[in-house]
Amino acid sequence: MEKIIQELINTLTDDQFLEFYEKVKQQEELIKKQKRLNEIDQKFRAQGIKCPKCESNHCFKNGHNSEGKQKYLCKNCRASFDASRNHFIYWSHLNYEQWNLLIQISLLGQSSKTISRFIKTTLKTAWYNRQKLMKSKQLENTELKFKKLSGKIQIDETFIK
Repeated sequence: MEKIIQELINTLTDDQFLEFYEKVKQQEELIKKQKRLNEIDQKFRAQGIKCPKCESNHCFKNGHNSEGKQKYLCKNCRASFDASRNHFIYWSHLNYEQWNLLIQISLLGQSSKTISRFIKTTLKTAWYNRQKLMKSKQLENTELKFKKLSGKIQIDETFIK
């Protein structure tokens, strides 16, 4: 089988090979994305599927959304939701790399201004997402702790809308 594929690739022109390579690369990215979604879904089911609205366990699968995520429907309140509904990255415009940087820099105790420079967003976006991270329930069960201010703290008159 490998010989046949090798012979087919050798018969392609440079342009055809580049086109073939791009299609293979796109397929690989789709497979990786689907694998990540499946991992999130499996973790969600392992914890027990609970409705984020009414906390009921009477939920069942209800198709997939446009991104390929498994959707669920609550039998009690008829709410539709997916596995990442109660996660801090839900409804976020930041990608995984930006969230990873935001988490690492936040745990180091850096300011929102530093975070915004590293993840290339506005100061306001960095601040809101850091607050979202700090208040998340996912971090309560981990050993990740934010540095708390102690001792004498000096505050200036700066006001951010």
